[in-house]
Amino acid sequence: MALRMVALNRAPDGRWFARKGIPEDVREDYQRLYGHKREAHLKLPAGTPKHEAKARLGEWEAEVETRVATLRAQRNGEGQPLTKLNAIALAGRWYNWFVKQHEDDPGPAKRWRETADYFVWDVLRDEAPDSYEEDPSSDPHSDWERAPEVREAVRPHVAELARTATFLAGEGKALNATAYALFVDAVSDNLLPALSVLERRAKGDYSRDNTPDTFPPFTDGTARSPSVSCWDLFEAFVLATKPASADFTDREHRFRAIVSTEFRRS
Repeated sequence: MALRMVALNRAPDGRWFARKGIPEDVREDYQRLYGHKREAHLKLPAGTPKHEAKARLGEWEAEVETRVATLRAQRNGEGQPLTKLNAIALAGRWYNWFVKQHEDDPGPAKRWRETADYFVWDVLRDEAPDSYEEDPSSDPHSDWERAPEVREAVRPHVAELARTATFLAGEGKALNATAYALFVDAVSDNLLPALSVLERRAKGDYSRDNTPDTFPPFTDGTARSPSVSCWDLFEAFVLATKPASADFTDREHRFRAIVSTEFRRS
């Protein structure tokens, strides 16, 4: 069955948007983790240039497909396990990747402050127990943030804000359910420091960031085999999905554009 191409559309007010269907076999898990069941949605501001919107579309589509592939791997018991130590180490790699994505051109400091405020007040604070709301001094370290039910509730938000699917795709990793939870929880613990350093960069402060020094080394093999290139992964994707000729040509063009963009960034 040919894959349906995702169209980039523009609303009358200039905003860009796209929709991508979620396969039926992973809809329940996708909704639980990412909040959408039948379709994933991309929305971009009206001021986004067309070439950037197209590049973002390709990245977003690859991210959705990586999420689907990861969910299937987890369901089939094929995902990679992680120790808690290696989950933290992998979060360290995420931290360096996330900061590097933005620190050369971080934009306005307000962007990072508002993202941090959203995470604290709209994501974490919604899960605070009544006892904490009544008397915050009763839990000065906010230990409730690490309660299992809170961890589970905030994971979808963390995954979205931190772009963990894109990161894992770049690392060539599909984690099993337990490993994924450990990894996203470790990212959650380091999301605010990452946003803070990007806010500082936006203000012109490029002093040394000591946070990367706190992560342990990843010791369970390398992130990807040195013999496997990004094109090897693309060819494996084509073999697995068997897209129609027109779909293949479109996806190859998008993939080349993404690789070219990332090469220029590096």
